[in-house]
Amino acid sequence: MKQFEDTNAKVAVPDQLFTPLHGVRLTGGLLRDVFDNNIRFTQRLEMDRMRYWFDVKRGITPSAERYPGHFEDNLKGQTASQYLMSAGNVLRWEDHGTLRRGMEEILDFIEATAEEDGFLMPIDKRQFAIREYPHYVRIWLTYGLIAAARGGAIRAFPLLRRWQDWFNRCPDLPVIRYLELAFQGVVASPSVYFSEIGCDQDMTVCRTYYEETWRLAQFIAREKDAVHIRRQPGYEPHPHGSELEAFEGYLDLYRYSGAPYLLNAVLGCWELYKRDWQHPGGGIVMIEASPDAYPGCRFIYKDQKYNELCCSSFWLHLNQRLHRLFPDEEKYVFEMEQSLYNVAIANQSGDSDIRYLAILDEHKRGPVRLNHCCSGVGTRIFASLPEYLFTMTQDTLSCDLYADAVLDWDTGRQIVQVRESSAYPAAGQVRLLFDMAEPQSFTLRIRVPHYAPADVPILVNGSEYLSCKPGSYAVIRRQWQPGDRVELDIPMVFQLHPYTGACEVPGFDRCAFTCGPLLMAVLGERNSEKGIVLSGRPDSFVSRLSPGSRPLHFVYRDADGTRYPVVPYLEIEQEAFTCFPLFRQA
Repeated sequence: MKQFEDTNAKVAVPDQLFTPLHGVRLTGGLLRDVFDNNIRFTQRLEMDRMRYWFDVKRGITPSAERYPGHFEDNLKGQTASQYLMSAGNVLRWEDHGTLRRGMEEILDFIEATAEEDGFLMPIDKRQFAIREYPHYVRIWLTYGLIAAARGGAIRAFPLLRRWQDWFNRCPDLPVIRYLELAFQGVVASPSVYFSEIGCDQDMTVCRTYYEETWRLAQFIAREKDAVHIRRQPGYEPHPHGSELEAFEGYLDLYRYSGAPYLLNAVLGCWELYKRDWQHPGGGIVMIEASPDAYPGCRFIYKDQKYNELCCSSFWLHLNQRLHRLFPDEEKYVFEMEQSLYNVAIANQSGDSDIRYLAILDEHKRGPVRLNHCCSGVGTRIFASLPEYLFTMTQDTLSCDLYADAVLDWDTGRQIVQVRESSAYPAAGQVRLLFDMAEPQSFTLRIRVPHYAPADVPILVNGSEYLSCKPGSYAVIRRQWQPGDRVELDIPMVFQLHPYTGACEVPGFDRCAFTCGPLLMAVLGERNSEKGIVLSGRPDSFVSRLSPGSRPLHFVYRDADGTRYPVVPYLEIEQEAFTCFPLFRQA
C-alpha cells in the first residue's frame, strides 16, 4: 500500500503535502498511552450486540440484546461503524490480532446483509430517507469501510464502491437535502472520491444534491449570525455544532472543482468559529443542539452545554485539510494541536469512557456509554494519532506535532527512518535522528509554534543551522547522511487569556491560562458562588506559582495561605477545578 494517497492528478487545486496512511509508530509518552487506552476501550464493544440489527434483517434471532440508546434504537448498526473506524485505523500503524478478528467479523455480517444493488444498511431501504441515515449514518459507515480497507481488509473497498454507486442513483436524492442533519451529507461522497476507489460521479452527485449555496453565501459574507441561525427549507429546528463537518466536505469540493466561492465560504466559517465560538484551549462552544448559544457566549458553567468532542473532531479534520493546502500557515496545525490535547485527550477517561463535553469549571461530567457520537469520533481520532505528527511528499517531510515516535518514510528511492524523541507537551525538547542506507537530498520542515516566546535555534549535528520565528516552519534543504540529528527546544511559557462572554462577573476579572499548547486548570472547591477567586491580579498569577512534583505541575500560593494546585486540564478526572479563576478588580 502506498504511504500516502496523492490525489492531485484528479483535482483542480493540488495539496502541497499529504497525510501518511501507514509507517508511523508511537513509541512512548502521552500519545502512546492514549492510543493504547483506545485499543482497550474498543475491545469492550461486544460483537453480538453490534450485530443485532444485521441479524434481524437476515431473519436470524439475535443472540444478545442490542446496545440501548439513540445509536441503536434509531440509527441501526451505527456501533459496528464505530468499531471499524477504531480498529481499521489502529491496524494502519500496527497489527493487533483481536481488533483484526473483530474487524473481519463485522465485515462478514455487513457483507452477508448487503443487497444485490449494493445497499448496506441493516434497515429497510424505504427507511433510508428518514432520520439521519443519508447523512450522519452514511458518513460513519463510509469512514469505517475506508479505515478497514486501509487497515488491511481490502474487501471493504468493493463493498464501499457498490454502496456509493447505490447512493449515486438513490431514488431519494431529490429530498435528502431537506432532511434532518442534511448539511452533513456533503462529507461522505468526497471521502469516497478521495479514497483509492473514487470516481467523478461521487462529486457530481454530491454537488447536485447537497450543496447549499444560500448557506455558503452567509459564510462568504461573514454574517455574525451565520453559525447559529439556519433558515433552510425542511426540518432543522436548531443550530447544530455538527455543521462544522460540512465544511470538511466543502473544502474537498473546492479542491475538486477549483470554485473560489467554496474556499471563501470555508475560510469565512473558519474565521467566524475562531472569533466567536472558541474557548482558550480550542474548545468549540457548540454542541449537537445549541438552542441557547449565540456569538461570543463562551459558556463555562457545568449546567451549560458546550465544547462537544464532535465539534472539535470536525474542527481538527478541517484544519488538517487546510494544513495540506497551506502548509506554511502554522495556525492550522496549532488548531489541530489544541483540539487534540485540550478536548479529545482531555475527554478520554482511561480506557473506560470518552466524555461527551469538555466542561471547564467545577467538575467534568461522568461516564455516558460506550457508543455515542463523541465516543465514535473519539475512537477515530485516537486510533489515527500517528497520522497527525507528519505530512509529506516523496522529497519533503514536515514535522508538525511532536512525540516519541518512529517514522519509516518511503521516499520512492529508499526508506528513511526518522526517530523522533520528545516529552511534548510536558517539555519542549525535540530530537530527530535520521537513518538510511545511503545519503539523500530532501527538504525537512520543522514547526515552531506561535506560542514560543522568541526565535528558536534549530541545531543540525550539534551546531546551530538557523533560527526560526514563532508561528512558522524552519525549512532545511540539504543532503542528509545516516546518523544526522536535528534538535530544538521550544520553551513552554504561560499566556494569559482574559475572558469575555456570558459568564463574566461584575467586579471581577476572569481569565484562563495556557502553558505552551495546554490549557491549565486550578484545582480546588469553589470559594465563591461564581467560582474560585484568587488574590492578586491576573498578570501576577505566574509570579505566585512554584514548581510541583511533576512537569507542568505548579502550586499557586494565595494571600491567605491557601495552596491551589495548577495542572494541565487534560489530566483532570474527578477533581473540583476551574480553568477560569476570578480576580477581584482593584
